[in-house]
Amino acid sequence: MIAMKINHILGPALGLSLLTFSAAAASVPLVVGAYNFQLDGGGGGAQATLNGVPVQIFCDDFDNEIYAPSNNTANVTALGSSANLDETRFGDVSSSQWTTITLTAGGAATADDTFFNSGAGDAASVRYAMVAYLDSQYNVAQGNTTANNQIQEAVWTLMDPSAEGAVINPSGVDASSDLEQAAGWYLGGGATDSFLSQFEVVSDSNMSVPLVGVGTGGFQEQIVFTPTPEPRGSIWMLIGLFGAAGFVFQKVRARKLVRSRIAERRVHAAS
Repeated sequence: MIAMKINHILGPALGLSLLTFSAAAASVPLVVGAYNFQLDGGGGGAQATLNGVPVQIFCDDFDNEIYAPSNNTANVTALGSSANLDETRFGDVSSSQWTTITLTAGGAATADDTFFNSGAGDAASVRYAMVAYLDSQYNVAQGNTTANNQIQEAVWTLMDPSAEGAVINPSGVDASSDLEQAAGWYLGGGATDSFLSQFEVVSDSNMSVPLVGVGTGGFQEQIVFTPTPEPRGSIWMLIGLFGAAGFVFQKVRARKLVRSRIAERRVHAAS
């Protein structure tokens, strides 16, 4: 069970190579190592390798288990506006199959309840997008905190089909504020392809997926964070380095020229 705050997630994750899989790609090995932060009820994040590439994985599924360490085989689905979610655990859950969400905090709670239960927020694609956002909000370095457990509870609440019964709440926290924040982020246009392209869903390749409903069996589904490189930023860094090198070179050259002229004057004065 796993997730993160993008400004906090970037530090440990920038060294990861970008993974590029499509929803139709063949299954790949998912080797889970150890937890890097563990939350109540088995939530949190773990180190893993996906098709041999080191990654961090985060839980979006409260009704199944994944073991650390363990060797698994996974289907990988890249998120985005045109994502095919057929190989994910929740991609074929219809709008009427989610457990009703009732928020308790904030003045926007009633409007957000409508969004989650009968608006755009009842679509599986939208819920996966909001899970990606919530995962980006984890502060991994702080570990097991109330704030991190609230984020995990918000993720589990979003991914709660009625067929699986009541969502677990091992910490007894109220996730309403995080759910409202996720709704506001989505309605504010945060679910861009550039943002979602940093996240992938890894699902058990042996999971049974019905035409309509939640996938059953297999390991606990995870979200993988794969930061997108920024080549233009790298180019500007290189330009800056070359510029700095040129400045130092010119400065050294100028000093040598001054010293040379001083030496010439001394020779001339001596003669």
